[in-house]
Amino acid sequence: MYHAIPPFLGRPTAALVSSVFATAYAAPVTVDLPAQALSESILQLARLSGRGIAVDSALVEGRQAPAVKGAMEPLTALNKLLAGSGLEAATAADGNTVITKAADVLKEVRVVGHAPKEGTADVGYKIETAQSVGPWGRRRLLDTPYSMMVVSEDLIQNSVTDSTDQLFRMNPRIQLLQPFDMNGLTRVMMRGFLIQSAMVDGMQGNTSGQGLFIENVERMEAMTGLSGFMYGIGNVGGTLNYMTKRPTESAKRDVTVGNYGGDQYFAHADLGGPIDADGKFAYRFNALTQDGDTVIKDQSLKRSMVSGALDWHVTDRLLLGIDVLDGSYKLKGRPGQWGFANSLTALPSVPDTKRLWASPDNMNNVDTERYGARVQWDINDIFAFRAGYGFQKDERNTIYSTLTVTGDATYSLAKSFVRSYRTDTESAYAYLETKFKLFDIANKLTVGANGYVVEGYGGYTAGGTLPAQIGNAHTNLDLSNPDSANVALPDFDFGSLHMLKTDRTRSKNIIVGNETIFNDKWSMLLGLNHASYLVENHDAPTGAVTIKYDKSKTTPTASLLFKPLPYLTTYVTYIEALQQGQIVSGASFTNDGEIMPPSVSKQYEAGVKAELGGSLLTMSLFQIEKANAYNQDNGNGTFTMFQNGRQRHQGVEFAASGKATHDLTLLGGLTLLDAEVQKSTNNVGVGKVPQGVAQVIAKVYGEYNFPSLRELTATGGLYYTGKSYIDAANKLEAPSYLTIDLGLRYSTRVMGRQTTIRALVTNLTDKRYWMSNYTIGTMMGAPRAVSVSASIAF
Repeated sequence: MYHAIPPFLGRPTAALVSSVFATAYAAPVTVDLPAQALSESILQLARLSGRGIAVDSALVEGRQAPAVKGAMEPLTALNKLLAGSGLEAATAADGNTVITKAADVLKEVRVVGHAPKEGTADVGYKIETAQSVGPWGRRRLLDTPYSMMVVSEDLIQNSVTDSTDQLFRMNPRIQLLQPFDMNGLTRVMMRGFLIQSAMVDGMQGNTSGQGLFIENVERMEAMTGLSGFMYGIGNVGGTLNYMTKRPTESAKRDVTVGNYGGDQYFAHADLGGPIDADGKFAYRFNALTQDGDTVIKDQSLKRSMVSGALDWHVTDRLLLGIDVLDGSYKLKGRPGQWGFANSLTALPSVPDTKRLWASPDNMNNVDTERYGARVQWDINDIFAFRAGYGFQKDERNTIYSTLTVTGDATYSLAKSFVRSYRTDTESAYAYLETKFKLFDIANKLTVGANGYVVEGYGGYTAGGTLPAQIGNAHTNLDLSNPDSANVALPDFDFGSLHMLKTDRTRSKNIIVGNETIFNDKWSMLLGLNHASYLVENHDAPTGAVTIKYDKSKTTPTASLLFKPLPYLTTYVTYIEALQQGQIVSGASFTNDGEIMPPSVSKQYEAGVKAELGGSLLTMSLFQIEKANAYNQDNGNGTFTMFQNGRQRHQGVEFAASGKATHDLTLLGGLTLLDAEVQKSTNNVGVGKVPQGVAQVIAKVYGEYNFPSLRELTATGGLYYTGKSYIDAANKLEAPSYLTIDLGLRYSTRVMGRQTTIRALVTNLTDKRYWMSNYTIGTMMGAPRAVSVSASIAF
């Protein structure tokens, strides 16, 4: 198999081979290959299409390929790459494609290796491209001047997970703030900043991260650092972009059954393929059912989801697609949220994490509907247009309680809060690209817009008030007795509530970006984003606007890239972005519903990326400045959120992904962070580490394929998160912790069908640890769980 290999690692001398398992199906594929070395274009086309390609290396050495873009059959794309080269492509008897001189007679060519598609276990989950980098579109990771890590569909499935938690645990740039099944929401930090919203197919999803079903995710693209230019307001620490499953070019019939721990049994069907013989229409269908008790006593979870997607290749240049999802998440037994009395000087030991420490009548139900559409039109060789639209509705009913540790062995339990929410999120983007030359220098100009509108609704009584707390308050409870918080609650009828409008947020971004390629070593990205941000808080009973922010600003971005070698990229990047203020959400906050004013954040970044053998290695240095936000624990089960002053976060990130050896896959890295509050109007936290920020994160995930038994693979991970502080004054420290995962995967054939059996033990040592989440309180980490699954391809 051919790779772009550095000279000191050797040079292919016999044949350049970019080969994958041959397939007779030749439906159109979406190609976006830049002008580059012909050998590199052939390799990328082979991986993209899944078709074998073989050629004598001497034939392509030193040759350049033109840019090729559009939806077309792989052979058509290959012939476009070969245009004017004196070479031609033909199909050999074994189904592989062979490149020869135009006058040559096709003869047997030895295919010496295989190059599976990117992101598969066979290539160590190494990803070549990012599918959605805002206005920049689809880009090679090696040539993207931002810190990114992409999780593939293969890795998601092999993680045996029903949420994003396991993906976050593996990522050395991400700090997990709470278990997903705390309240069905995503809460992480990237570069020391809170990330709670989710992007779906490059568009804004639910701003609290609700309504995500990992079984419908094809890949997760995590960009760390300020990304407001690409995706708009609200992305200081980074962006989590979930690309949903799209129709497949060949038939797919996969069924997976298993258990996520406890009595959490599930079944998942993933179907797809062409509808007609010409491959103009293709579909994808996913269905999930999951139900049963979790590993936490008195807790059960029921999930269900149905999703579908349809693609229509109108022509070889025009693609239209639609998708839909309907999902339900029902958690009975929502864990308690911990707070600590102001008199405490240290956190107590973590109590039993396999207990709720709350009423089993606490709950969290979320119902989600999502609809989407997209168009990709390569108008001609100069102009291209792409656009997308998404709508998501999330309805959430929740009952939860807070606990306050009052001494070394005592705590109090507050009455349970009752809340009902509905969020409607509408988002879209549209970009027009044009290629041109200026003074014989290649450019690609992108102009367009993206944005979203979010309308929030809350459940109110007939009298126009929020629901009162239910149950009773309890004091002087025993921390050594997990059943002390196991209290019954009276029934509550959510149907009695009236949904009234509480807030509206609108974000609009007008974007101009240009990529200039000076030569094969130097390139530059320049862009401007005119961002507009409107926020309104409503008095629900009357509908009157009580708080309003309407701010706009034009912010720049600039990146300079230098490629001293084909497999090595260095870059420097500067980004400014308008940043939304902290949104206070939670009945336990005394200022619940308050929206803090927006501000401007800045980031400087320098990095290097290298492809060595089968691995992608990256390093980045960064500095970010933004407004400071923190909460005050009032010591009585309530909190108050504040935003004032400035934070400065600077640090370094190292990451690696891919094949370390033929049999060993390694994914992991290290984040070292120096985070500090530099300004504060009331001097709270000045010179301190911002609340909840871990300044050291080190993680490694590995897979080892046994040479004597190729069907068997050992999997496992070591995940370290450094200490953090749960208060702005840095008086209460949440200690560092290390968790260990261990698993096995066995692939075989049963009755002629490819079958894969997986088992994973998360938190092998059942480590107990605190997780500092300043947005809703402190959480306990997830306990040990054993997950198993079996997948059969029909």
